Amino acid sequence: MEMEEQHPEQGCVKCGACTVVCPVFRVEPRESLTARGKMHLLSLPLARQPSGHFEDIFSRCLLCGACETVCSRHLPITELVIRARSDFSIFYGSHGLQKVAARKALSSSGLLQGLVRAGISLKRINALPAGSGLRIKLGLLEEPRAVPVDWPVPSAPDSKETISYFSGCLARHLQPSVGRAVLRLAHAGDLQVWSPETQCCCGLAASSAGKAEEAGRLAWQNIKFFADGRGPILTSCASCSRHLAAYPELFAGDPEKQEIARAFSNRVVEFSAFFLNHLHDALVLPGGQKKIKTFYHDPCHLRFTSAGREAPRKLIDRIGNVERVEAANGPQCCGQGGLFHVGYPELSRKIFQSCADGALVHSPDLVTTTCSGCLMQWQTGAVENNLPVRIRHLALVLADCLG
Repeated sequence: MEMEEQHPEQGCVKCGACTVVCPVFRVEPRESLTARGKMHLLSLPLARQPSGHFEDIFSRCLLCGACETVCSRHLPITELVIRARSDFSIFYGSHGLQKVAARKALSSSGLLQGLVRAGISLKRINALPAGSGLRIKLGLLEEPRAVPVDWPVPSAPDSKETISYFSGCLARHLQPSVGRAVLRLAHAGDLQVWSPETQCCCGLAASSAGKAEEAGRLAWQNIKFFADGRGPILTSCASCSRHLAAYPELFAGDPEKQEIARAFSNRVVEFSAFFLNHLHDALVLPGGQKKIKTFYHDPCHLRFTSAGREAPRKLIDRIGNVERVEAANGPQCCGQGGLFHVGYPELSRKIFQSCADGALVHSPDLVTTTCSGCLMQWQTGAVENNLPVRIRHLALVLADCLG
């Protein structure tokens, strides 16, 4: 028992339940890519001096958590994979340089904002080939627009009832229409929203890469930036929401900081659950009585809890002219996986194709989700595969109902 506590990977009984649910193994059936394969490798002496091949194997993990939900021994598999990555070389895995560059851009709001501006300028030139992957990515970027003056956003929280909005990288820089939709929904519910300009990336990308120090630095910055507020902290990204709530884990070695982080995380509320309690008026999408078939894509950070699955569906079901449809094979990972799609684009596309095949079996008119990464994966996949479906963040879908 003591050995298993010190080395939990030793507790794997090699039952193989993880192989059935692993999205990577489904499209690339190699035993080493399963959770039990990784647990076996971690138990060997070679784990103490990881080779390039060893690092590549542990890079081919989406950290979706599907394996943990079926593990009979309840092993902390994602934690063990992240811990292994913490000892890897800086440019580990395929396309290591691109992943490091992307992580650095996410960790610097100024740099990310500058890159988005440059991308929009390149987009305007329209000189890239129609099938260019870069052109498709640039097509996801939006021009910044001012928030309407009748949606007041205070420069500081006025009371403990004021909602603090953590916009995340997508709603703040890449697709600001999502952030405007959140403010519009809050305004419709007579809610006051405060969003500090100094906020930064939640740090999930750094944490997933095993860069605990970088993840902790970003987390502590956000904790300080939101310290003036006392009310709920709302975010429009499911992945950000999950990571913000996990901030205390980043400060396990510092009880004082951990207690402050716990007070912060206790304020975090998931987007769907929040607006399920604050949008009470009748909701109707443009188009009147025509039923709009809508598929909700479950982010992996939500789909393994009943509350995470139910809240967005209940919210969508309040829209009078929506017919919600489900995937033929149940909720599936889309293959985005943070920076996984940067390191293994072909593998990511195969996983997305499998996910899309099940999701589109009922020919929905609309696909919606609340995860920034999943949203962009679906948007990219829809263009690359010429899918006959609209892709919208749930905040935009709900805002459309306001007329």
